[in-house]
Amino acid sequence: MEIKARVSDAQLLRERAKVESGSEPTILWQEDIFFHVSQGRLKLRKTKDVKSELIAYERVDTEGAKPSDYDIANVADPDSLCAVLTRALGVKGIVKKKRELYMVGQTRVHLDEVEGLGNFMELEVIMKEGQTKAEGIAIVNDLMKKLNIQESDLIDRAYLDLLLDKEHS
Repeated sequence: MEIKARVSDAQLLRERAKVESGSEPTILWQEDIFFHVSQGRLKLRKTKDVKSELIAYERVDTEGAKPSDYDIANVADPDSLCAVLTRALGVKGIVKKKRELYMVGQTRVHLDEVEGLGNFMELEVIMKEGQTKAEGIAIVNDLMKKLNIQESDLIDRAYLDLLLDKEHS
């Protein structure tokens, strides 16, 4: 289960996330290169100091908690893979972000500073075997309250879609 929301006060969210997680965040610099595919989404995530990953996923574009179905493969040579995928599929777009990662129980709390868009946050509940969708939604709703995320802050689109919309407006 996951949600994504706009953030108007990143410092306030950062302070609340630190309290809920009880620790400092892990800082990640990520570059997501999206490729044209016929079904779902395919991105190569290049990071500093962490292994790169090829991620295929499907997720509905709706506000509120939603399931995300994905497969991840570790990539040893991201530049070569990027060249091959670019040639075969073409690049749809690139999202660059600084991500602060906090762990709160079984939930990843991301505070993202997205180049060209601003500040956002994501909650990603890592569902345990046997947990129901309703349990995942309850975890999301509880953390939204603790972090003061309002329903009106929720967005239903991926960063890539927001960037592409901005380019075409």
